Amino acid sequence: MAADGFREQSVERLVAEAYEDLRERVRQMSRGAPPTLAGTAGLHTALERILRRRTVFRDRRHFTAHCLFLIRRLWISRWRATARRTRREAAALLPVLTLVAGEPISPARDETLAVLELIDRLRTDRHVARRRRIARAVECHLVAGFTQAETAELLGESKAMVQQRIAFFLAWARLAVAPDLALVERAVAAAAADRRLARGPAIAEVARRFYLCGEPRATIAAALRAPPERVERDLHLFAAWVAARAAKGGGEEAGT
Repeated sequence: MAADGFREQSVERLVAEAYEDLRERVRQMSRGAPPTLAGTAGLHTALERILRRRTVFRDRRHFTAHCLFLIRRLWISRWRATARRTRREAAALLPVLTLVAGEPISPARDETLAVLELIDRLRTDRHVARRRRIARAVECHLVAGFTQAETAELLGESKAMVQQRIAFFLAWARLAVAPDLALVERAVAAAAADRRLARGPAIAEVARRFYLCGEPRATIAAALRAPPERVERDLHLFAAWVAARAAKGGGEEAGT
């Protein structure tokens, strides 16, 4: 009984001590969050769940990391519940290919759902040992945006172990998406042939090198003798062109 009383007091004290800091951090990271879970609304929902479950925390830092992670999970659940995405299209693959190329994704965007689907596929792959731990590390670091050190602390593992789990996932993901690369290949060819797209062939070449060949942005810029900002802009243009094409029903399925 005494232990339970201490645990309850400890959690409530952590909430009181960390509240102002949490509110500011949630406000800063709420850009793009579901409106009903942005800012203090999301924070209060997370704190309510934490108090109800009576989770035990090592210290204030552990409590803060857990709270921010829980808020991200609430956002992800809301995005999943409201998303209406065609599952097999190039637009859904681009964020995945960006991720496996070692580039970060934004956790406050619908495109995160495509990466989460890949994580779900890993969880069901019975050929992978410790797949649930790998998936949790990936979700914390690559989706929720925690650093590798923060992820290690949150999961109670070493930073080296987290790095190994992330590296394994990226290698696994490259193999998992390989059968669907034909969708992106057709999108690249269509962009090069689209006369309505200014600099279509140049944009398509940048997209081919980055998404299909896995070349880093700096390597592409050097090979094409183009400013790095142009490479970045061309990648954004290609992604926007693919998304607009899919939204208008001009995706791969319509073009075949």
